[in-house]
Amino acid sequence: MEKNKTGKYLKYAIGEIALVMIGILLALQVNNWNEERIKGTTLKEALNQVKQDLKQDEINLKSFVRSDTRRVEYLLALSNDNYSNIKLDSIMYNLDNYFFFYKSNNSYSSLKSSGLFTAMKNDSLKSNLTAYYEQMYERLKTTSEYGESFTNDRVIPFVLSNLEYSENLLVNETLVKEKITTTNLLQLAKYQINVKRFSLNLMHRALEMNGNLREDIEKEIDNLK
Repeated sequence: MEKNKTGKYLKYAIGEIALVMIGILLALQVNNWNEERIKGTTLKEALNQVKQDLKQDEINLKSFVRSDTRRVEYLLALSNDNYSNIKLDSIMYNLDNYFFFYKSNNSYSSLKSSGLFTAMKNDSLKSNLTAYYEQMYERLKTTSEYGESFTNDRVIPFVLSNLEYSENLLVNETLVKEKITTTNLLQLAKYQINVKRFSLNLMHRALEMNGNLREDIEKEIDNLK
């Protein structure tokens, strides 16, 4: 009889232990599920912030594309002697100007520093984010710096030495025509065209990458719901 009681107690104890273990495993499973849910929610918020930064990039880039396209058209007319199609007195607005790159990468930097970037399972999205923010950004920065250097080192010294302009940056048309024939003004204009065309091509490529990346982020956010 004592043996039977011991057997019952042993079975009861094993059952209790099994129930406790099952409870612990279920608690761990629920905890893991909650952690994954919280991580997914945090990642969605972070990606939405990145998407907003990309939208701001698009606004800035499109603004420069519009303005630099107009300036290239002006400088082309100037270099081709099509003075009837442009106002020579506004030469300063079109010659003394360069694409200045504005960074909007705070959300991407936060995504990386938080560890969420590493935890992302979408390798394609991670690759595209890296290509845009670390490769395209570097090319845009380099192009912006080159345009700034050319304008500051070559254009501005020429302007200060050769063109007298008013407070609203307008130059007498007769003076402009004179400098076209007596100085290297046209050469500066032609080179500025090349600088701007290069930056425009890069900006168009950046805009294409930007649009594709926002679509990829939108799909990833939908998958995380």
